[in-house]
Amino acid sequence: MLNERILARIPTLQDAAVLELGAGNGYFAAMMRDRFSGQAPRRHVITDQSKRLLEIAERHFRLPGTEYVQLDVRAPFPFDDGAFDLVLATMVFNEITTAGVRRALGECRRVLHPSGRLLATVLHPEFVASLAKRGELRRERGRQMTMPGADGIRLPVVVRKQEAYERLLQASGFSWESEDVYATEEVLRAKPGLSGSNNVPLALIFDCRVGSDLR
Repeated sequence: MLNERILARIPTLQDAAVLELGAGNGYFAAMMRDRFSGQAPRRHVITDQSKRLLEIAERHFRLPGTEYVQLDVRAPFPFDDGAFDLVLATMVFNEITTAGVRRALGECRRVLHPSGRLLATVLHPEFVASLAKRGELRRERGRQMTMPGADGIRLPVVVRKQEAYERLLQASGFSWESEDVYATEEVLRAKPGLSGSNNVPLALIFDCRVGSDLR
């Protein structure tokens, strides 16, 4: 569903420098390289805040020539200006504060080549609102809001409107087009807990450029 929509927006990996933020266990990197089999990126950097997840990525989804870097997106990125053609941020910005998103977007813009592209996905604000309406959001002791995840795990989430994301993108110098992503029948069968979302979109994709007007 979401992965396919992201992949459909990537034109090529050939000779591209790619940076993945919040890549988790690295499954998407392997999926992307399979999708573009035969194409060789110039550079591919996988990052995550969790050292443990990066170790899993290296062990189970090891890709030749790939760099694995522990990185908190709220901190300065250890990369040169204009170093990347494509930055991927999948379900990262919906977990951090507005100040954190602002810093992360500023770094994304800095490390992108002037003709580069940022593909960012977040939980759709309408979906988060539907969780709140059903009483499924919980404020933890540290004041972080969480939502239910797989196997009883609570996942961090920030309640934020689409317009707020757009203001942050605009302030960081990005132009963008957005896409609502809905659950497919296959996903609903696999995850029946989503059936209570009342047909609201589950995710939102921002396809962003530097210095161009996509809107």
